[in-house]
Amino acid sequence: MKILIIENDTYLAQSIGNKLEDRGYECVISKDLQLKLDKNDVFDIILLSYDFCQGSCTNVIKRFQKSIIIVMIKYINDDTVTKMFKAGMHDYIIKPIIVDELIRKIEHYRHFDRLQKEVIFYKNYFEFIEGILNIPFPFTYNLPFIIRSSSQRSADIYAMRYARLKNIHFNFLSLKEVDWKSILNANNDMNEIIYLTGLEQIKKSERNELISKLHKQNVLFSFISQEEILFSNIADISTTTNCVDVGGEIMPVKDYEKMMIAKYEGLYSDIELAKELGISRKSLWEKRKRYGIVKQRKSVKQSQAQ
Repeated sequence: MKILIIENDTYLAQSIGNKLEDRGYECVISKDLQLKLDKNDVFDIILLSYDFCQGSCTNVIKRFQKSIIIVMIKYINDDTVTKMFKAGMHDYIIKPIIVDELIRKIEHYRHFDRLQKEVIFYKNYFEFIEGILNIPFPFTYNLPFIIRSSSQRSADIYAMRYARLKNIHFNFLSLKEVDWKSILNANNDMNEIIYLTGLEQIKKSERNELISKLHKQNVLFSFISQEEILFSNIADISTTTNCVDVGGEIMPVKDYEKMMIAKYEGLYSDIELAKELGISRKSLWEKRKRYGIVKQRKSVKQSQAQ
């Protein structure tokens, strides 16, 4: 981090500079109000002595609008504080300066500046992805509701757009990572808002039980499937142009069949899976054999649980 110290008291400026450099900061000292600096000089922090540049403080502040300005003052009044804040000053520190207090202020604004840049970065990212995927404007549903989509990415972007619209924050949970029963058993804070993905990963009976027990909580679900689901509030974006994510390549039909059978055979009975794929049970059996997919047998414990 590079700091410019504008102070005509050479001893004070050097003292501050030495102590800051001992903490790892790079310091440049100037007692030239014209500030004839190299065009490539960029400073993160400007320490500006009010006594030194009273009449030109406002001009200096405006010149370094992209830097964090901390004005060094001897006393507080309308001129040293109020007018300086209006001009764009971030903070002030009273002389004689306590270096630890100065460093605390610098680190505070350094952290704040980093957070601001991160927020802008992610905001621009979401807006960029929204434009590419042609994500529709969120419905004004109150939670809970389900986002039905053809891709997880589209559902996620829709959820983030809803969160930004409502000015809310999610706790993220995935049914790929946690057992659905553990969500029911958890003592969730009533004010906590959950974005729960992976409804398509659990069986229909489990899905219905989970939804029925969470129907009064602040939950936003994603459902990447065209299977029928019993719920009143469903934002269906599965047919929206550009919301179908094919990963940049067209998958061969055989590879698609193999992937679908392997992925969903544990969630559906043979009759249900064959129906979803639009084939007969015999054809499903033949495809398993052809693709070398071994049907997973239910354990005794699983059968008893059902």
